[in-house]
Amino acid sequence: MKFNIQDRILLDEMVDTFTAEMHKNQDDAELMDKRPIITREYWLQMIMVVQGKIDNFTTVKALEHSNKYR
Repeated sequence: MKFNIQDRILLDEMVDTFTAEMHKNQDDAELMDKRPIITREYWLQMIMVVQGKIDNFTTVKALEHSNKYR
């Protein structure tokens, strides 16, 4: 089963929220001169992989909607 528009809206929101929190945590670690276990670059790479997998399991209409409004 492929993700429809409602599914895709929820998944986009989850990915965007996770990305924002990751940036916040990385920025906080930099302010405290702490080195995070997982680097920002690795997180961004993994987010791109997950986003690609989500895109592959999304209907064409839902993907167009996501690209248009995201």
